Amino acid sequence: MKTLLITAGIALLSLTSAPSSAHSKQVVTTDSSADSSLCAAIIKDKPVVITKRLKQARLRKHQAKEVLFCNGLSLSEFAQKHNSYKAIAHLRLEPSQEQLANNNIVK
Repeated sequence: MKTLLITAGIALLSLTSAPSSAHSKQVVTTDSSADSSLCAAIIKDKPVVITKRLKQARLRKHQAKEVLFCNGLSLSEFAQKHNSYKAIAHLRLEPSQEQLANNNIVK
């Protein structure tokens, strides 16, 4: 009986600790365009993947900052919304003047 309880306890613990990957961000894109995959890479906050997606889209960092929008937001707003700090640093994104005014961020 003791062995059965211990085995059941171990099984229960392994099931509860298994979904540790559930804390990672799940991203679903509606299409397979390079722009969508770049937005997904920003959410995942992986600079290497961001660089790869920029090359696939044939964009440079400064071009992407000017022309690319994710969910209707600029790259800076999108990255900040998803707390993608590595992406912000990698793309050298700065908050817009509107964001500075709204958040009282001192530069």
